[in-house]
Amino acid sequence: MSTFKQSDTQVVYDFSDKQTKGAFLTKVFGMMFICLLITTVVAAGLGYGTQYFLNQAINAGNEELATKIVYGLVGTLIVSVIALLIMSFVLPITFMRGRHNIFVPLMIYVVLMGIMLSTFTFLFDWVILVESFGITSLIFGVMAFLGYISKGRLTGIGFILLGLIIGALGLSLVNWLMIMFGGVSPANVQISWIVSLLIFAFLMLVTLYDVYRIKKIAENGNRQDNNLTYYCAYILYSDFIAILIRVIYYVALITGRRR
Repeated sequence: MSTFKQSDTQVVYDFSDKQTKGAFLTKVFGMMFICLLITTVVAAGLGYGTQYFLNQAINAGNEELATKIVYGLVGTLIVSVIALLIMSFVLPITFMRGRHNIFVPLMIYVVLMGIMLSTFTFLFDWVILVESFGITSLIFGVMAFLGYISKGRLTGIGFILLGLIIGALGLSLVNWLMIMFGGVSPANVQISWIVSLLIFAFLMLVTLYDVYRIKKIAENGNRQDNNLTYYCAYILYSDFIAILIRVIYYVALITGRRR
């Protein structure tokens, strides 16, 4: 039985053996890597590129040009954030309808994410960003491995995820009430850390569960077009970015190295 069946515009997978399953998972993680690479290039290019031209304008005493650069960057960020929110709905809906290829929406999404993340180059030293990316890769790799080797149905993980979210929301509400009626205190800082760690645990478990789900899709023999690869890559890419943002925050606080 052939691994891939060609149609006019799409590739149809037939997960009937381990080799085909491995090829599918390789494509998913490969596409995820491409998405991360594009986001990194866009974020670094826009962020450090803008800083270079801004410094050149300031050093030359051209305040008008410097102001235009700042306004242009802010406008670009506002538009990209709005577009990113829209695409976060458009992409899943397009996939669920199954009428169109989601490759282009996926590429638009990762570029917009790169534009948004370019702000981090202004806020954090490049060493923090590199270290955070490495730590995120390690965490993601561990959770992905655990999700891949999991043999059970992981039915209980939904209750754990729900408990983490409810706990985070509840503590956030308590913390807000404490600040409103008693002002800021060391207890508020401790509660904020607990909430942040609960959210971080939630993100890690979501990654584990998403990898598990993608593995089960391959094992169950579902025949889907190549949109499945893109959508699975989009899920894992989103998990990675969510963890990365949280790790950058932690590394910046722990090391105290900021701009």
